[in-house]
Formats: sequence, C-alpha cells, structure tokens
Amino acid sequence: MALDYQAENQIILGSGELYLGVVANPETADEATIEAALKNIGAIESGATLEYKPSIKEIESANRGTLKRFITKEEVNFDCGILHWLVDNLALLAPATVTTDATSGTKTVKIGGKGSLPVNYLRFVHTKKDGSGTITVNILKAQNTNGFSFAFDKEKPLSIGYQFSALATSDGTLVEIVETFPEV
Repeated sequence: MALDYQAENQIILGSGELYLGVVANPETADEATIEAALKNIGAIESGATLEYKPSIKEIESANRGTLKRFITKEEVNFDCGILHWLVDNLALLAPATVTTDATSGTKTVKIGGKGSLPVNYLRFVHTKKDGSGTITVNILKAQNTNGFSFAFDKEKPLSIGYQFSALATSDGTLVEIVETFPEV
C-alpha cells in the first residue's frame, strides 16, 4: 500500500500584524464594520502564539480500558509581544480610562476600578513568505487575561506582552482561522 503525501505542504514562518478594536455585536457585524473598528497595534516582537487547549474527560471500563473521550472545556489563547508604545492601547488590555490634556500636553491612563475586562475583536494576519496568501486568526470576543508588565531595559526595547483568552460566541465558536490562497 502506497501512502499518499501532500507535495506542497507549506512551512509557515514569520509573524504578522495584530489588530484590536471594540465591535458592537461582533457575531453579526459585517466585514466593513469590523475593519472600521480595528486598529493596527504595532510591530510584534518574536512572533505570536495561538493555543487551543481542550480539557478531556475519559470514560473507562474496569475490564476494557478507555471506552470514550469527550471535551468538557475548551480554551483558546493568543499571545504576542508588541514593540510600539502607544499609551492608549493600555485601555484595550485593562479596565482603564484615557484622558488627554492639550493645554499641558499630557495623556493619562488610569487603570482599575471598573470591575470588568474590556472585550475586543482580535485579528492577526500572517502573510505567507512566498506571497501566496494569508492566514488570518479572528477571535470575535477576546479579553486580556494576563495583565501586562513593562521592562525598561537599557539593552532591549520595551515590549508589552499581550495575552488574550477567547470568550465563546453564541454558537460556541472560540476562534476562526481563515487561509487565503491563489485561485486555481
């Protein structure tokens, strides 16, 4: 028996662009509305990670071993570091308010006291190195569940860690991954 293989498997390398924004009714919003709400967050340091993690329950028989497995919980997490500094973006990560005083030339972010995490539409777009298309990750309801930290280091640029966890949509979807490719 000859085993078939896919001769044109792509090797995915590199990073992409991260977009965040608040989209009213993300489950029913059209693409134009979504794109209008999203803003590019900045250059990504060291790529990005998408993780899907199911919790599994096993049904076992005393004399037959494992009979069945099913999923009891699913988690989707997206993680990356951003190099560009824009203080306004902190309001996408934490319960925060941003105020600008044009007279004094200051912008102030006050974090805490709101009690709930912001819910963002997250889109990550990776362009394939050979230019043959993109891989887009959409999390319609993403929350930063890891807080953030700043490391001011004279040897390295400041990178802000973004870690988001997905909330399920009404149909249970946590993440969608869309690949584009050349028409055949």
